[in-house]
Amino acid sequence: MSQEGTGILGISLIDDQLRIVEGLKRSEEFHIAQIAQGRVRQPFNFGVFADPNVARRFGEDISRLVETREFQVKDAAFSLDSGMVLIKKIPVDSALAQKELEDHIFWEVRQFSISPLKEYIVDFEGLNRAAVESGPGFMLVVVVRKKIVEFVKQVFKHTSLSLKVIDVDIFSAQRALQLNYEYNHSNKIGLIDLEEKKVNFCILEGRNYFLSQEVSFPATNSHTDTWDDSATRLISKELRRIVLDNQLGKGVEDLNEIYLYGEAVEDKVLEGLQNSYDVRIDRANPFKKVKLMANAKEELNQERAERFMISVGAALRGIQ
Repeated sequence: MSQEGTGILGISLIDDQLRIVEGLKRSEEFHIAQIAQGRVRQPFNFGVFADPNVARRFGEDISRLVETREFQVKDAAFSLDSGMVLIKKIPVDSALAQKELEDHIFWEVRQFSISPLKEYIVDFEGLNRAAVESGPGFMLVVVVRKKIVEFVKQVFKHTSLSLKVIDVDIFSAQRALQLNYEYNHSNKIGLIDLEEKKVNFCILEGRNYFLSQEVSFPATNSHTDTWDDSATRLISKELRRIVLDNQLGKGVEDLNEIYLYGEAVEDKVLEGLQNSYDVRIDRANPFKKVKLMANAKEELNQERAERFMISVGAALRGIQ
């Protein structure tokens, strides 16, 4: 448990978009002291790992934004793009002892990994099942290459910050949603990260991760086809497919709520989805129930709150 008055910087870097929030824990309440956004000089993707000089440049870009806003906190929690990790939900026998459970998970990872196990970091945790369900339990398994984690550590060695936590963006967003919105253990929630070039779908079953998948935007079909139209159709098509393929219902309206966040949640996309389905569809607001200090309030007046879902969730993970 964090001590009174402790704080952390929650940092997200999706493509070239850099966002930082300064989170503080005071009297067991989560506060946001400051927020900031900026851009790095090149996108953060798989191509960066081939150049040893790139970590320094990312570190310089992060430092520049931190110094511009004069953040007081020096500990950092960084949220990694889920496209850089493997996420699997694996059925397991709940009666397995800890050592047997670990052996089983590592065996499963070997089946879908393309490199030797020693090249990966494997983390896992149990998923709670609804009381009405029976059968095997499930483990949520996250696998990331060690070279990616080492790269992130190198980035922060070129800053004045101390890296305390590496999270994953969809789990950061899930954490921010749980803090700010009330929903029960039987609800099926769609949490959608909408970026300019891709959409990341995550389904929560109650308070738990159920599935996630990333879909890239195809080329537009005609000269009259706008990005907004393409995004609306893509989200509708993929949501319906996810619901049907995973036996979550007969269509999108069998989800209880749908929340959109990310860089590209445009009004026309939101309105198009809201007009298509009789289900609550809204922008996710990571500051909805968070106490904002004066600097953060002033800055947020100029920004779109849903773009800070990941950085707020990273700060929550780091301060827990």
